[in-house]
Amino acid sequence: MLDTYPEFALQNRRDLLNKKMNLIKTYSPQRTKTYYRNLLRRHPDLFLRSYASMEAKVNYFRRNLNRQLPKERAFPLLLHFSYSQVIWPRCEMLIESGNRGFDLAEILKLSDGQFARKFQFSLDDLNAKKSVKKVRDERDHLWVYVPGV
Repeated sequence: MLDTYPEFALQNRRDLLNKKMNLIKTYSPQRTKTYYRNLLRRHPDLFLRSYASMEAKVNYFRRNLNRQLPKERAFPLLLHFSYSQVIWPRCEMLIESGNRGFDLAEILKLSDGQFARKFQFSLDDLNAKKSVKKVRDERDHLWVYVPGV
């Protein structure tokens, strides 16, 4: 795993792997230890996302969408999607149109074109909604470059 993702060597500097795993365990308590082990093996890129972005997504799902994360069948894998480019614009457009009972896993996995066709939105409206939020890098910044003096 370190050959593919060398950033993992630095993840435990601030106990980030443990914090991320505990965040996932908190909102999916019905899962087994084997599930968590396989989650890390199959989706190591999920754990390379920043802890702050994982928390922001969880809070958005819980507070804004009022979702019970333990009952969401695809919960930990929903954290793969970009908050500013996929999660927020699509969910906000559906809420504004009066559709609150949508399946998160279904709407997030669609391409932009498929999403717009399925829910009768124009791609221009979707792109306008995306441009409202600034695109952020969802990775932990584990070091800061300081030029020599």
